[in-house]
Amino acid sequence: MTNPFKFGSVVEDPFFTNRKKEVEFVSKTLDSNNHLIIISPRRFGKTSLIRKVIAETDRKVIYLDVQLTNSVNDFAAQLLKRIYRVWPGEKLRQLVRHFRIIPNISLNPLSNEVDISFQAKEAETPVLEDVFNLLDKIGSEKNRPVVVLDEFQDIMKLGTGMDKTLRAIMQQHQTVNYVMLGSQESLMREIFEDKKSPFYHFGILFPLEKN
Repeated sequence: MTNPFKFGSVVEDPFFTNRKKEVEFVSKTLDSNNHLIIISPRRFGKTSLIRKVIAETDRKVIYLDVQLTNSVNDFAAQLLKRIYRVWPGEKLRQLVRHFRIIPNISLNPLSNEVDISFQAKEAETPVLEDVFNLLDKIGSEKNRPVVVLDEFQDIMKLGTGMDKTLRAIMQQHQTVNYVMLGSQESLMREIFEDKKSPFYHFGILFPLEKN
């Protein structure tokens, strides 16, 4: 008999089970236009949970695992690359042409998608502002994109004051739902529950229990 359960990786249907209440809570939170913070140890299913909700929505979704980025400019470039996957049209290209620092964009003939980079020497804050503000410009009140930043606590490794810079940018956005996932509970609670933290009470905190 085939084992009906799947362990150790991101789980999708038909293996995703017994999370009906969690799926309902996450869906309602995003429909209410709030931001969401999901905290749980690795392999508790937070990534699978958000992917389950995403699969049942017709909204645009950008997903980035922060731990796979190695600098502020790489973080911005990887996020912009994922925006291109979802909005490949001329409107997006026109908006990018108005960036203060224009990224290097090329078409990868093997994957048939764009490769994007910013030079390491280029100013980090304008690069980050332009990419994140692009999300708010291409979204609308009736078509709000969902931006999922997995392992969000790793932004602290990208540079001093990264949390302050990001909060200053993201708090201005009116047409984006942010979902921040994190597996290091102490760091995530420090970021979102410490009254001195820039991200204090930025969104609804949801500790995910073991299934």
